[in-house]
Amino acid sequence: MEVSQIKKKRAMFLALSAISLLFLGLIYAFSMFAAPMCQAFGLEKSAVGLTFNIMMITFCVGAVIGSQIEKRIGVRSTLIIAGVMFFVGFAGCGALGNGNIAMVYVFYGVLGGLGVGIGYNSVIATTNVWFPDKVGFSSGVLMMGFGLGSLILGTLSVNLVPSLGLSTVFIAIGVLTAVVVIALAFVLVRPPANIVELMAPEKATGSAYDPGDEDAALKTSTFYVYWIWAIIVIAIGLATIGNCASDAQLVGLDAAFATLLVGLVSTCNGLARVVIGMIYDKTNVKVTMLVDGIIAIAACACIIGAFVTGVSALYIVGAFCCGFCYGGVPVVASAFARQRFGSKNYPLNLSLANFAIVFGSILNIIVQAAVGGADNRLAVFMVMGVLAVLAVLDVLPFSKKWNKDLKMLEQRKQQHVEA
Repeated sequence: MEVSQIKKKRAMFLALSAISLLFLGLIYAFSMFAAPMCQAFGLEKSAVGLTFNIMMITFCVGAVIGSQIEKRIGVRSTLIIAGVMFFVGFAGCGALGNGNIAMVYVFYGVLGGLGVGIGYNSVIATTNVWFPDKVGFSSGVLMMGFGLGSLILGTLSVNLVPSLGLSTVFIAIGVLTAVVVIALAFVLVRPPANIVELMAPEKATGSAYDPGDEDAALKTSTFYVYWIWAIIVIAIGLATIGNCASDAQLVGLDAAFATLLVGLVSTCNGLARVVIGMIYDKTNVKVTMLVDGIIAIAACACIIGAFVTGVSALYIVGAFCCGFCYGGVPVVASAFARQRFGSKNYPLNLSLANFAIVFGSILNIIVQAAVGGADNRLAVFMVMGVLAVLAVLDVLPFSKKWNKDLKMLEQRKQQHVEA
């Protein structure tokens, strides 16, 4: 395949994949759906709130499962499975969730989360490999689509609830998302084996050899030091995203703007994925993690200030920063997994890097339970602020290990060329 053909084809794949992730990104619209679910289904707020954490955990599990399914049956079949599971999850919740929180957990939380995780991992892992020269950019564009799902489709969906009913809206979301993802399944393919030689010759070794392929992520200390940073930043993001509408009202914002704010935070989430991707391409993983960590500190500081002073503008700025820092994590995860651990097992390593969301969700639950959760939001973000400082400090040991790892990879590459 000629370079010009690759550029044309990969641009199409990037656009179609971003559209698919826009629909799968409805996972982050939960804060918008929470109040309508309580009202329409007659469920308690605290019980419904747990659904978001369940969905984020199963999202990560789905990503790991998806990486193994794709290895065995290919991209097309994997995406079809993802589309079907998402449909069953949302349509099942719409049809059976009324008055039954267990059905909401099973369909929206478990099946919906698994469908999103399987689809997300397959789309990201396949499309990114087409961009060995612009991995940060491609990751950013894809994840911008994923992050904008709440603002574009979430806002539209919530506005249709009064006229169509929540059940009908959920079923429609399930149908449309399944159609879009399954349509992508019949288009998206993996790139030619010599994609690196053609598009990023400076990164090629003259053969299919990739020194990072020799290492298993879970057997390297660098991976776990990275995880510490990612888990903390994710927990901070989830603490805001899952409660944004209700927290906004606690600091004096009206219900209508609070709902809109969820979508605006989602926009920051999506914007971060492009900006952080560009920062990664221009600098390196260490600088990118440091910048994202500093933004997390600023986010907590602003939200704490809002709860202490009652100045709602501070909460808006803090929520935007939370959405931004959270959106930066998957971009770093995607690029980090590819650069450090090679392309051979990239789908698996990407899912393992993103598995930090599980532990970030658990950390978020633990912090909220320890300090009173919904009854003491100030304390939640005070703890998160301390953790944000630890995340920034974690970049120091990570940097040392990263420098050592890159030197080792370069030595392997040189030895391979000489051999």
